[in-house]
Amino acid sequence: MKMTRFIFLFILMFLGQFVWGQDTLRVKFHPARNYPWTVLYQLKNVRQEYIDNKQQNKDSIFVYNMQGQKPGMYLLMYDMNTQNFIYFIYNNEPVDLEIFPVEHNKIIIHKSKENKVFLPYATKHNKLVAELNKLEKKLTTGDLTNRDKKTFEQKKQALKQLQTKYFKKSKGLLAHKYITAMNEYYPDINLPVKAYWKAKKEHYLKNLAFNDTDLQHSNIIINKINTYVFDIDPPAEPKTKHLAYLKRIEKILPKIKNQTYRDNVIISLTNSFINIDGRVTKTLIEKYIDKMPEADKRNVNIKAILDQVGLTIGEKAPEFTFKDFLEQEHSFHKIIKQKPYTLLIFWSATCSHCLHAMPIVHKMMKNRKDFNVVAIGIEYEKYPWSAEHQNYPDFYHGLKLKKWNNPVVKTYGVHATPTFFIIDNKGYVIAKPYAVEDIETWLKNHPVLNKF
Repeated sequence: MKMTRFIFLFILMFLGQFVWGQDTLRVKFHPARNYPWTVLYQLKNVRQEYIDNKQQNKDSIFVYNMQGQKPGMYLLMYDMNTQNFIYFIYNNEPVDLEIFPVEHNKIIIHKSKENKVFLPYATKHNKLVAELNKLEKKLTTGDLTNRDKKTFEQKKQALKQLQTKYFKKSKGLLAHKYITAMNEYYPDINLPVKAYWKAKKEHYLKNLAFNDTDLQHSNIIINKINTYVFDIDPPAEPKTKHLAYLKRIEKILPKIKNQTYRDNVIISLTNSFINIDGRVTKTLIEKYIDKMPEADKRNVNIKAILDQVGLTIGEKAPEFTFKDFLEQEHSFHKIIKQKPYTLLIFWSATCSHCLHAMPIVHKMMKNRKDFNVVAIGIEYEKYPWSAEHQNYPDFYHGLKLKKWNNPVVKTYGVHATPTFFIIDNKGYVIAKPYAVEDIETWLKNHPVLNKF
């Protein structure tokens, strides 16, 4: 009887260890003391769904019970300050990893058939893709040399061999679907620039399984969509680039049959365009998000998004008045009628980026007789603006106190300094340069108007 009880207890212990192993994620970071906490998320429908958070145990290891978690791609955030993370696959098997963040996120995989195939593939794949994309950009700028072309073909061949190797190696695994979907398309680098990008756009999404549930439990589809929309020969013409972006989006959306996934793609793109082209953000809200069911719209703070977008290209610049240092009042709308263009700058004398940019802009605009420059200081108090603004005597200067809470600052959707707008003499925003270099590019593309 005692022997029977012993065997029974042994079996229970064995089964307990087996279950614990099957449903466990174990991760150790080096050096351990730098990473006391981790947070686990599952990637699902373009979102990161929170699963759990852990503090490292006495052995400096994080242990997560994965029982009940569905197969798919997961994200483990390990550095709360820099938001650093790793991706991995969970597919009903124990996952045991050692991570070395200071060694370029080197990973030792002790357990997990899926990750022993997927993680080495993903590391090599991402490195080759980054190198190929860098060479692609040189094609656009006209800087691609014959040596670059040779390197491109070598990297392209290396990527093809990597894909073939891991395609075979991953058969029977969930990783197989991910590896298949991550395959990249690169046309013949000897094609003319326009033909190259046309070919890439035509083929890039051709074999992507948008409606595969396993792929929707990863970041692969949305990463491909983002590459297609933003990175493949991005539209450059300021007046019409929003239409080109929207055309790309309209080409993708009908391919996605799952309504939840489709809506989340729209929401993701809406947020991504806030700092790229607010016209696209506003169009996506009006055309799609406003028409979503109320339950889905709860995930989107439309007012916060619109506040962040602020004034966009094609909209009329609102009127405001301001007083200069001598207390003389000016009407912005009256100023913009004086010359073909007005550069409106929101800046601060306590902002290091502004103090770097303002002298460059001042020098740049000196020979542009077709421009007004209106520089509005947004401050909490008059000093040091009262002294600093005098270094740029050719500008119209105004001061708006209460900083970010000033009504004019809110109306124009200014969230950082410096912020630039180029406005025509009818009052319409025709450009929103992100940086000084963007102003310089705009000026080069628009010769001085001598007759006005």
